[in-house]
Amino acid sequence: MKKRWVAGLCLITMMAVLAIAQDDGYQPGMIVAFERAPADAQHMENEDYYNVSMKFGDTVYKCRTSGPASTFIDWSINKQFPAQLNEKAKIILVKSPNGQTVTLNIKGKKVQK
Repeated sequence: MKKRWVAGLCLITMMAVLAIAQDDGYQPGMIVAFERAPADAQHMENEDYYNVSMKFGDTVYKCRTSGPASTFIDWSINKQFPAQLNEKAKIILVKSPNGQTVTLNIKGKKVQK
């Protein structure tokens, strides 16, 4: 009886921890467009830039970001990533599969009908 009580208590504790961990403001965002932006011939030392469009519900956000190519190796169209939208700051934080958080700078948005 005591073992069942301890096991039940452990199960309830694990469920509570998972519920808190999932409510961190991230939601699934789908990449609908992804392309490497042309390099700036005057400033070749700059990082690579990427144009990314990410969809949340019926809204598509056009964004720009920079970073090494290794960060974006798993990014492709129709892939979903956990993302946190902050329209006030005009950024989207995306959790990449390699564990890094990538900041997308919002350049525009379009509501689909």
